[in-house]
Amino acid sequence: MEWWVSLSLFFGGMVLLLLTGLPIAFAFLVVNMVAAYFFLGGIPGLIGVVTGVFTSITTFTLLPVPFFVLMGSLIFHTGLGLNAVNVLDKWLGKVRGRLSILAILMGVIIGALSGSTIATCALLGTILLPEMLRRGYSRRMSLGPIMGVGTVDALIPPNALTVVFASLAKIDVGQLLIAGILPGLILSGLYIVYVLVWCSFRPEEAPVYDVPRVSTKEKTIATLQYLLPLGLIVFMVIGFIFLGVATPTEAAATGTLASFLLALVYKRFTWEVLKKSVNDTIKVTVMIFMIIIVSNTYGEILAFTGSAAGMTNFIIDLAIPPIVIVIAMVITALLLGFFMETVAIMMITLPIFMPVIHTFGYNPIWYGIVMLIALETGLITPPFGVTLFVMKGVAPSEITLSDIWRAVIPFVMIGLLCIALVLVMPFLVTIVPDLMGMK
Repeated sequence: MEWWVSLSLFFGGMVLLLLTGLPIAFAFLVVNMVAAYFFLGGIPGLIGVVTGVFTSITTFTLLPVPFFVLMGSLIFHTGLGLNAVNVLDKWLGKVRGRLSILAILMGVIIGALSGSTIATCALLGTILLPEMLRRGYSRRMSLGPIMGVGTVDALIPPNALTVVFASLAKIDVGQLLIAGILPGLILSGLYIVYVLVWCSFRPEEAPVYDVPRVSTKEKTIATLQYLLPLGLIVFMVIGFIFLGVATPTEAAATGTLASFLLALVYKRFTWEVLKKSVNDTIKVTVMIFMIIIVSNTYGEILAFTGSAAGMTNFIIDLAIPPIVIVIAMVITALLLGFFMETVAIMMITLPIFMPVIHTFGYNPIWYGIVMLIALETGLITPPFGVTLFVMKGVAPSEITLSDIWRAVIPFVMIGLLCIALVLVMPFLVTIVPDLMGMK
């Protein structure tokens, strides 16, 4: 069978099952089992798929996933994360657009811990959106920042999504975690600059209102009490990896232990918190590991049937500059973001895209960051970005999809600008790993 026929069958079957609403992992599992039976020799092929389950998840590189999820759940359920946000709120004072800026800062913190654009949007939409609208903020300045900041989720560690990407792409977890820091800060910084500039030209869209006056002494004490300890936990993850003191797994375990200790120190640790955190960790970890299992099997079947090699050779043989092909891959990720969640897009594209990147000689870490930005930007791109419909679900009934589309377009443009910056200046990705001697 020609490679393009088998590839079309795999991809078409997956898309068809996903459109029925079947969960991602089970859609891939069905396709894998059918493909294994017909392409890998019937029953022996199915047995091979089952035995491959154990080898696909018994790898040291996946251990940070449950640690990162548990750490984020503990910080969330104990309220330590919201305490840090409240400290930032005190420092903002009466700056115009303060709630929009707070949404961005809050999204960076929550997103880094959860790694889920959709979860971040739903949470911020529930907590901040009603207050922003009540204060007279325009729909542009209310909806846009809440949706836009989700694109930073996969860039600033610690987060489990980056670990999943690295595992699926078979690249170094530590390098990818560290490489996303600078692009993530640039992207969130561009969002804040946009808010400040837009509010200076259109002050009526973000009215200034009276806020309780907080003395510098009180701000400093709150910072030392709530923000600094949380910063130390983040340093124990990012800093330990950067300094070469610990592997990503060891750093994640250390950060999780520190979260436990911090919860105990602040007397926020209860059996209810532990129960919720462990339950969240089990649910998310099982889901992620299930996805990785079926993704690895999918990649092996593509390799065995020659579909991956055929597609790679076809792309390489095109009389097109390699960078144009990379840009086409980015556009593909953006378009798929209209219909699918991030992990599903990774599972479909990475087995085909990564061999092409290696053949062209591009830095896979650089490409990984470009793809992560593109994947997250695709989720907020009108008219079908998944996050847009999440916002519609949590927003008041008077908010229309047209309002949501208009509000998010500037943030999509900023996301595309960040992709362009990383494409043109790869050192934005490689400079931090190079500083720590990661080659």
